[in-house]
Amino acid sequence: MTFGFQSRAISYTPIARSNIFGGLTSTESPTKKSELPANEQIQDDDGNLDLSKITKETDSDLVEFMAKKSAGAQIKLEDYIHPLKLALYNNVVAEHGFYKNGQTVKHENKYYKLNLTPKEIEILEPSIYLESYRIKSSTKKATQVNRFVRQYDLKTAINQLHFNPKKMSTELEKLLKKGLEQVRELGLDENKVFIQQLWAGDDGQARKRLQFHAKGRVGFLKHRYVHLKCILKTEQTRLRLDWERKQRHLAKKPKTVLNNDPLNFKVRPIYKW
Repeated sequence: MTFGFQSRAISYTPIARSNIFGGLTSTESPTKKSELPANEQIQDDDGNLDLSKITKETDSDLVEFMAKKSAGAQIKLEDYIHPLKLALYNNVVAEHGFYKNGQTVKHENKYYKLNLTPKEIEILEPSIYLESYRIKSSTKKATQVNRFVRQYDLKTAINQLHFNPKKMSTELEKLLKKGLEQVRELGLDENKVFIQQLWAGDDGQARKRLQFHAKGRVGFLKHRYVHLKCILKTEQTRLRLDWERKQRHLAKKPKTVLNNDPLNFKVRPIYKW
């Protein structure tokens, strides 16, 4: 008779029974935040200011200062794209659901034909850039995992990596989960976000140590470090790429078996033999 006991490590860790996205349970106990305003949180019972209760979250002056500082350092679209182009781009997306190049748009009782460069389209379309920390691995091992989930939907890629036994799949899963949190913070549809680009690069400063061989010979063993980078795009980009692919197919000339060249000899209506 056998019992279904689970083997546990010496250092006890709680069992988390949930999906891979952490939707049902969490290993960390949630901290209760005070529902009082920030000004009332730093006051004592008599209504006076209590310096011991001031933190970086309750200090209203500090919060306002950091908000202004971050707003000034934030990258804005107006620094790279003309406001008129931005308005025309939004009109095209509102009309077709995604951007179509070469469309005639009406703006303030005037008609414009909008043609954007690939770099401008890349800036305007919603995208999320992810970068991992320093990882002890090689680009060869990381690229094998990257090819496995490239061009996948974000949640599908996380699901596939969760059951992949390779070490780099765990690191890539952590990176994509951070991207999933950013997608939710930006208010995008997490079910329509896909991995457009995913690559691995050498992080540099590899450590070397001696590797001793037989007969007094010595070699060098190199410990490599890599990083992962990823660009997430929305369904808007996928629809645009599909539309551009169809336009290129329609613009192709029909295939002809024979060359469409003029005849270099005189054509007679009768045979000569």
